[in-house]
Amino acid sequence: MDVPSGAVVAGFDGSARSRRAVDWAAGEAERHGAPLLVVAAVRPPPMVEGGVSPVTEDDVLAPARREVEAEVARVRREHPGATVDGTAVTGSPAVVLVRASERAGLVVVGARGHGPFAGSLLGSVSQKVLAHAHGPVVVVDEEAPSQLPGPVVVGADPADPPLEALRYAFDEARRRGVGVVVVSAAERTRTAHPYSPRVSEFFASQAAEDQEALRRLVEEMARERGVEAEIRLLPGHPADAILGVAGTESFVVVGSRGHGGLAGLLLGSVSREVLLRAPVAAVVRVRDRDRAEE
Repeated sequence: MDVPSGAVVAGFDGSARSRRAVDWAAGEAERHGAPLLVVAAVRPPPMVEGGVSPVTEDDVLAPARREVEAEVARVRREHPGATVDGTAVTGSPAVVLVRASERAGLVVVGARGHGPFAGSLLGSVSQKVLAHAHGPVVVVDEEAPSQLPGPVVVGADPADPPLEALRYAFDEARRRGVGVVVVSAAERTRTAHPYSPRVSEFFASQAAEDQEALRRLVEEMARERGVEAEIRLLPGHPADAILGVAGTESFVVVGSRGHGGLAGLLLGSVSREVLLRAPVAAVVRVRDRDRAEE
């Protein structure tokens, strides 16, 4: 499969949700000035005794190719400013999209799709793509609005800020002509230790230092990109805080630390909760060496 460098790749399974994701991806491709590639993946034909399949690969691909061709034609009509192409290939949908992400600038999937030839695009497929993709992945709900006029909302822990997610959020805000709201939240705060007041003083001092470092980082990113930004330190569960600020009119960005294997298949609880509830959310892989690079 030939993926143009920096392309927006949209996973397509024939479902209404995946069509909504393709529409959103087309708008994103126009904003990025990048081509859009619509990708459908079909399980290869089953083998029978003797290693011979009763159907050929072309037989299996034919329905998907027709669906993709029709979808590409529709997108070209409705998004005349976008450069659109499409392809149908055999293979695991998750593996195909992860491989596409090696050259893509962005991968877009629909939330909880159940198409006729590729299966769910949230659940096992989407979680594998989110965990193993080589770049940002955006999950689009079927009810997602076509326009998100609000600021880009990004979650950040002052003690361990997700630098790549923050960079992506600020770049996206610049493309959209909106501001950035950085949300930090905690369900509980450390209180005074009953036996050592110094412990409480240390935690309070460390928290203040972390918040000041995050403030400087956000100010630098905002200045470099010419984007307005603010930080909101809120009580409560991080996912609730992020989604409460975002509402239904903001693009949401969260970071996720994937490490391959079983750990890589499991998104963090905050990222997973945001993905399940936000109309449109991006997950950006955060590398452990990020902090040392800054």
